[in-house]
Amino acid sequence: MSTRRRASFNLRTLPLLPLGVLVALVMLTFWLSRFVQPASGNALAKLRHDPESIVEKFVAQKMSPTGDVQYVLKADKMMHFPDDDSSTMENVFFTAVAPNKPELTIRAPRGQLLNGSDEIRMEGGVVMNTVATAQYQPMQLKTPVLMVYPKQNLTRSTTGVLFTTPTMKVNAATFEFNNESRATQMTQLKGQMNRTASPVKN
Repeated sequence: MSTRRRASFNLRTLPLLPLGVLVALVMLTFWLSRFVQPASGNALAKLRHDPESIVEKFVAQKMSPTGDVQYVLKADKMMHFPDDDSSTMENVFFTAVAPNKPELTIRAPRGQLLNGSDEIRMEGGVVMNTVATAQYQPMQLKTPVLMVYPKQNLTRSTTGVLFTTPTMKVNAATFEFNNESRATQMTQLKGQMNRTASPVKN
């Protein structure tokens, strides 16, 4: 614990000091007190990678202009760090809903909110699924790391993926999926096509 020392002056004992000198002494005392004052808790927290806030059972959702839910992000725990304005999450669950499109869900043991929460990094064994509809087949993706861009309705991985549908099972080096257009892009594919549809296993 630091102790702030205050300099005190008895004006009766300094009758001959010019006014300018007295003002200078007062300003010097003020400056010294500010200089030796310990840093605030917030300032110290920004110098260290310590969590500023911890939220249990974190839930965030994005609404469309018409009031419909566009996506929901949940985590067992979310911690925000002021030094780099980042947030980490544990046991992350992301759900995206697009009009007339199958619901997309993504699970991961860990996650991060990046770029002002416009990007979500999910890692530690990510599993992405879409449900079957009359128009679309169900699909599943497994990958070590998946980037999610909610505003663009995009998911992207460059860490290798296993992509499975009832008629396809392939490994790919990279993967990108647009949940609105349903467009899928993969590179360096290795796998097989099945003429007979088989269920996607979780």
